[in-house]
Amino acid sequence: MVLRRLLLGSLVAAAPGLTHAAVPEKVTFEDHVLPILQNACNNCHNPDKKKAGLDLTNYSATLQGSDGGKVVKPGDAASSMLLKCVKGTEEPVMPPKGDRLSANDIAVIEKWIATRALESMNSKGAPVANNVAAAAVSLTRPSGPPPMPGNLSKDGILATPNSNAVIALAASPWAPVTAVGGQKQVLLYHSDTLELLGVLPFPEGLPTIVRFSRNGELVMAGGGVGAKSGKVALWRISTGERIATVGNEVDQVLAADLSPDQTTIALGGPNRLVKFYSTKDGSLIRSNKKHTDWVTAMAYSPDGAYVASADRAGGITIWEAATGAESISLPGHKTAVNALAFLPGLLASAGQDGTVVLWDVAEGKEQKKWTAHAGGCEFVDFTPEGKIVSCGRDKVAKVWDQTGKALLTTQPLTDIALRAVLSGDTVVAGDWSGKVQAFLLADGGKPFGDVALKPATAAK
Repeated sequence: MVLRRLLLGSLVAAAPGLTHAAVPEKVTFEDHVLPILQNACNNCHNPDKKKAGLDLTNYSATLQGSDGGKVVKPGDAASSMLLKCVKGTEEPVMPPKGDRLSANDIAVIEKWIATRALESMNSKGAPVANNVAAAAVSLTRPSGPPPMPGNLSKDGILATPNSNAVIALAASPWAPVTAVGGQKQVLLYHSDTLELLGVLPFPEGLPTIVRFSRNGELVMAGGGVGAKSGKVALWRISTGERIATVGNEVDQVLAADLSPDQTTIALGGPNRLVKFYSTKDGSLIRSNKKHTDWVTAMAYSPDGAYVASADRAGGITIWEAATGAESISLPGHKTAVNALAFLPGLLASAGQDGTVVLWDVAEGKEQKKWTAHAGGCEFVDFTPEGKIVSCGRDKVAKVWDQTGKALLTTQPLTDIALRAVLSGDTVVAGDWSGKVQAFLLADGGKPFGDVALKPATAAK
């Protein structure tokens, strides 16, 4: 069946009149893209003619590019000249003579680039060149309109019969945008309307953590394949451009955060290490060994001075971000710490013991502690205004003030509530069954809608 599908895809690519072939879930150069190029492009772009210095007859030459530079940017289809030319959105329009490529052929090329330009079924994809600019660190709302997704692709990367447990969920600090991690993709939704705004490919595996940058311009995802590999990726939210990839872990990334100046990513996982990577070139800056169990949570302070990490044994360590030196250890939980969140001078931790603890970072002292969720608190987050949102094994999400007073308790979700965020006046929460629901603060915790986590693939 697989061979039949691959052969069918190649036959359709070679026959301009057939335009209804499905775009495969996994697109490669050898099986899908090369037949299209051979049919439409390689009369001019071959080793003998090499018009504009571009040879499209083999994988390495295609990635090498033309006299004007690279025509394929793995992971960033929107900025790739090859796609612009075949779409006709930029000169020179390709092919210059004869029939234009079918919509299906263009969709195949677009998906191939977006999913890191795989050479073959067994390859891991081309590396993504990092392109991250440093940002000014500010504790206030940025001026101007908040960053929103532009004209992003809404085609799902992978269609699965069931949704995975929602373990990656984040809200933009300034815009009504919520990010949800799914199989090999990150889905962006409008927090108020629940409309799908775009799909970001994460071919490295399952995202286990998603975060927005402090200025809301970037979205970060970390994850991978359990016991095999782990990566962290960054995208520009306005264009969907993948601008950085860091990490070369031998297991999934379980915790990660981006520094407020966008120059460093701190990550951790089952290897018990806290690693710091440069977003400029993806290089490892340092690796700290302190934790005695899996690193389960990571968070930078808003001013970028500190980064906190926590583990499955209940340990919390605060590090000096600039030097990586240990600043202080916080002994607040006797069981696993599931999440960390920062406000200026204040750290919140969520424990499997069911509590939320607020810490005075300067003093290293417990400021407030309360039982938030019976059976275990799975997640905690701060809003820019200082509200606290949490969720847990009691199947509900809650909003708190900093005294531990509950401002809202949602109606129960279908299963254990794993993640919850507050976007404006909307609480978005996801559970173990894979269901994501939205609740309005002003409506007493009643759900007003479900987030559809199965966007149609290009094939559908």
